Formats: sequence, structure tokens, C-alpha cells
Amino acid sequence: MSKIPLLSIEEIIEKLNSLNKKSTPSWGEMNSSQMVKHCSAFIDLYLGKISVPFWYKYFGTTIGKLFLRYISKKSPLETPRNMRTDKSLKIIDENLDLDHEKKLLINKLHELHKITGQINHPIYGNMQSEQVVFLIKHHTMHHLNQFNLIDSQNHVWK
Repeated sequence: MSKIPLLSIEEIIEKLNSLNKKSTPSWGEMNSSQMVKHCSAFIDLYLGKISVPFWYKYFGTTIGKLFLRYISKKSPLETPRNMRTDKSLKIIDENLDLDHEKKLLINKLHELHKITGQINHPIYGNMQSEQVVFLIKHHTMHHLNQFNLIDSQNHVWK
């Protein structure tokens, strides 16, 4: 999909574990617990556990592939901020248990190695498992960057 070097799952988990209730975002409206739950819901969407309206799939399989190509060439540190979030992925509950949400997300991240072959993404259609894992990691890193947990000095982005 892209030659952009992403953090490993273990490195992402290490960054997640440094997140706390007092962590504040550089942009956006989500608190740390909401961000973690949002990233977890994103994985559920990519694995087909969240259904989407037909028109999402229609646009996703037509122009959505262009968006994927665009985003896959960008570092998670360069991904546009404050993009519209679908209501199924928007977390509004402000009283979430951060430790619980981190545990759920970390479990899902650990399970990504089990994804193999072709995945029928609910929006973009058929994708290779490597593409799905890449996009999940990219998205999660984008949000880790939102909370200043990615050190851009230690990563060379092409």
C-alpha cells in the first residue's frame, strides 16, 4: 500500500499505555478515553462489525479508493486534522473508563496478526489484509499524534 514506515503494534501499544486521563489533544474535541474508544470502533468498522448505509459503500468503492491512495501516501503526522467523523465512530460519552478502553483497544491490536487474505471492507470493498492493517495502524498513529505521543524526530517519513 505504501512505503511509509509505521510503528509496530508493540510500539503503538507502548504509546497507548503512556496515555492518561490528563492527556490533552493538540486539536479536536475528543478526550483521551474517547479517542481510544474511537480507534477501537474504527477497527470494528474495518473488520465489518459496524454496518454502514448503502451510499457509503457506493461512494467508498468509487471515489473512496482515491482517498485511500491519498491518505496512504501521507505520514500519520500529516493526515488532515478535524476530518468529518461518521456518527457510528463519533464517541460522545465523556465518562468512559480509560483503562478499560485501552485494554479493549490493545486486545484488538494484538488480534490484527490473525487477519489474513482478502477482507470485504464495509465501505471500500475488497482489500488485502495488509492494507487493512496498514490503515488501522495509520489511523491509530494519527490519533496518537493528536495527543502528542508520536516523536516525529525519530521517524523518517517518505
